[in-house]
Amino acid sequence: MLAIRGWTHDPVCPLCRRAPETAVHLCKDCPFSAAIWNMAKSWDNDDSADSRSSFISISDWWDDMLTGKPRKEQRRIRGRFLYVMWNVWKERNRRIFTGLRLTYPEVADLAREDITQRERAFTTFGQAIPPEPD
Repeated sequence: MLAIRGWTHDPVCPLCRRAPETAVHLCKDCPFSAAIWNMAKSWDNDDSADSRSSFISISDWWDDMLTGKPRKEQRRIRGRFLYVMWNVWKERNRRIFTGLRLTYPEVADLAREDITQRERAFTTFGQAIPPEPD
């Protein structure tokens, strides 16, 4: 988007410094992001976010992760995907805008903490919050 607008930018991924920064690269193909996904898979022995598969778009990857899964499982996968990607995006911005850097285990831990906080919120206040519709 920066290139389209003619703004000054570094087209190289700020996480791996090896490849052009694209959405697919940042979310899935970047070795930094892939390492976080590998850690996330170990949280519940799941391979729904298998980054080894080749997809042209994030949408295709998203659809592949969710296809054939029960609604409750899809909800868990969507949540994990969003929290992991949000923390990868924040790390990208941290490096660009502040010059600070976290390691991939630190970013994975932040994503895991976000997921844990959400689970606690729904467990602690579960009686007051209606369940998500199926």
